[in-house]
Amino acid sequence: MKKFRYIIMLLAIIGFTACDSDSIEGLKGEFSDITFCNFNSGNVLPTEKIGKGIKALNVQLADATGNNLSLRFGSKEWILGEGTFLAVSEVSADGTYSGTINGAAINEGNIDVSFVDGTYFISGLVKTADGKQYKPYYKGELTFIVGEDDPEPSGYTMSIQTSTVEIMDWTTWQTTSYPDVTKYSITICDPNGAQVAYFDVINGNDKKADQLTGNYSIVSDAHDAMQISAGYSLPDYGMAGGSSFVDAAGATQYLTGGGTVEITTATGIDGSTLYSFKGTGVGTTDITGATGSGSFNIMFVSFVDVKGTIVRDMVIDSQILGTQMKYSIYLPEGWDGQTTMPVIYLLHGAGDDQNSWLDKGNMAALTSTAIENGELGKVAVVTPDAQLTFYCNEYENYFFEELVPAIEGMFNVGKDKSKRAVGGLSMGGFGTLYYAVKHPEMFCCAYAMSPAVYIDGMPNLFELYPAANIAELPDLTQEVGTEDAVVYSMNPWLAGTIQPLGLANYEYIERPGVHDWKFWKECYPKFLTKLGKYFK
Repeated sequence: MKKFRYIIMLLAIIGFTACDSDSIEGLKGEFSDITFCNFNSGNVLPTEKIGKGIKALNVQLADATGNNLSLRFGSKEWILGEGTFLAVSEVSADGTYSGTINGAAINEGNIDVSFVDGTYFISGLVKTADGKQYKPYYKGELTFIVGEDDPEPSGYTMSIQTSTVEIMDWTTWQTTSYPDVTKYSITICDPNGAQVAYFDVINGNDKKADQLTGNYSIVSDAHDAMQISAGYSLPDYGMAGGSSFVDAAGATQYLTGGGTVEITTATGIDGSTLYSFKGTGVGTTDITGATGSGSFNIMFVSFVDVKGTIVRDMVIDSQILGTQMKYSIYLPEGWDGQTTMPVIYLLHGAGDDQNSWLDKGNMAALTSTAIENGELGKVAVVTPDAQLTFYCNEYENYFFEELVPAIEGMFNVGKDKSKRAVGGLSMGGFGTLYYAVKHPEMFCCAYAMSPAVYIDGMPNLFELYPAANIAELPDLTQEVGTEDAVVYSMNPWLAGTIQPLGLANYEYIERPGVHDWKFWKECYPKFLTKLGKYFK
């Protein structure tokens, strides 16, 4: 009965006073040191985004006598929702709040929020830093402004490789370099790792990813790209195509001039910078030569930064070849040279060099991402220059007698079959198949991408594989595109030669694709995934 009388008295106090401690001076027990505050005015201040999808909803409550309560609610939504909010010193998460009463910071106690028929009910029991306790109460309307949420990452990823802008004169075969600009090769992949776009963007030197935003004109004449410093998307004509996107039907459309590409950024819900690529009125041609125009809009792409070290253009004075030979190497984050690390020897195609897998193949970013995602352990990747040797004859001797010992001695990688793999494309695919059968003691895994399989004057794979000791051969994959006019025709024949031999770890893959970097950049992650069972 005594407690019931106290409740009646408290209701009377709330009804007839604003923020009054004198009115309860006579009360004893748990309520005797609490100041009851009945706020009758509510105002919503501007909402702030505080990162990772959280907003700070700012509410100011006051009474007629000048007492005030400032509340800062952490919320995923733009409108204050119902629930119990926990006191924190600084709001950074949903379901928390910070605040002050008459300028004194609240450091303890919860705030309860209810919402009924358009009316908010806010109450709680809180304690300020100076040791005072308050029981605030508010009943009334609060109007929140709904803003635009930060975008969520789409799951698409992009990486950037840089290289010198060089223009080939196809009449004289002379190359001209342009030192005042850089080519930024942007590869965009879908959540499954398949390439959906590739852009060669010409801009000033030493640009970071978020400095490449703006509108780019698409030019068919590479020399036009040098005339305005704002930067351009630049088709890189050659055997492997150039700037391109995959249309709704799944066909690769190469940019051939006309139209624009706009690159923009936005801050994502997780606080990261997201990139969007919009193409308007772009001229296109597909692999059949059919021309047309199109558009694309690839939104909220996450930038994948390469973790690790890239060392380019290292030189070996080859006694066997009588000349200097170059190679480049990717070393993963954390490499210290103390612990022996696995190594991949990644072989380029005809007309390319030691940097092609880095500049065109996105190798460093793909490797770094696979390691970070736990698909395989830390691994080094060596990309040697082979000129047009097809990795045979004296070059073969150089590779195994000079290059491999030099790499493994300098960087403490490889050392035995279980820690070495070899892969390559086109001419390098031939080298991969050849090294796998000729030197099976050297590699645990081999991956041939769009391989040339028969070259006049070179070792005959159709004879070498049937004569090999199958039990000694490494895990072997041969992958080719069914629209590859360069090498497809002979690949099924070689597969038909190897498959009956009973090689347990042999896989032959045919899928739609042509002889281009898009195809090979889809092969390489499969190679890394396969290596996951060898390189832990």
